[in-house]
Amino acid sequence: MEGTEIPQTNMNANCSDDLTEKDVPSLVNKLSNPDAFIRTDARDALSCIGPPALPELLNAMANANTQLRWQIIKIFDCIQDPSTIPILMNHLKNESAEIRWAASNALINFRREVIPPLLDGLTHDFGSLWFRQSAHHILRVLSNNGLLTPAERQVYQALDDIEPSVSVPWAAVKALQALHNNKNNLLQ
Repeated sequence: MEGTEIPQTNMNANCSDDLTEKDVPSLVNKLSNPDAFIRTDARDALSCIGPPALPELLNAMANANTQLRWQIIKIFDCIQDPSTIPILMNHLKNESAEIRWAASNALINFRREVIPPLLDGLTHDFGSLWFRQSAHHILRVLSNNGLLTPAERQVYQALDDIEPSVSVPWAAVKALQALHNNKNNLLQ
C-alpha cells in the first residue's frame, strides 16, 4: 500500500563544504524563485547547512505563502531537528492539503519521537478535522512499521470511530498516561 513505509529524507549526499551560515539569507530568498531548479538547489543547500539555517527559515515561515512554506517544511524534513516538531505539528491544521501532507511526512521521519506531541495535540486539537486526518496518516504509517504500542494503536483505531471527536481525546490521554508510566518504570 502506498505511503505505508516511513519515507527516507532526501538529504543531498553531495553537500558542499563551501556552504556556511552566511549563505542562508540569499538561499532562503531563492526558495521563492520562479525557476524550480533554483528553488530545488536552494532547498538542497539549506538542507546541507542544517540546523544553523533554522532561525532564518523560521523567520521566513512567519510570512510565507503556501509554496515557500512547503519548501521550508521539506527542508525541516531533511534537517530532522527536534526543535521543528512543534512548528510541523501546527501545520497539521493548515488549510492547504499539500502543507498538511508535507508536515505529516516530515513528522513521520521522527518516528517514536513524534508520538508524545501528537498524542498531546489530539487531546487539545481533536476538534480539527485536518489535524485528526493528519494524525491518522502519521499513526497509520508508524503502525504499519511496528512503531506503536497497544495504547497508541487504540488512538489510531479511535480516529476511525463514528465520532472521533469524542473517542480520540480519551484514547490519547490513556496513551499519554501509558507512555508516562512506561517512562517511570524504566527510571526505577
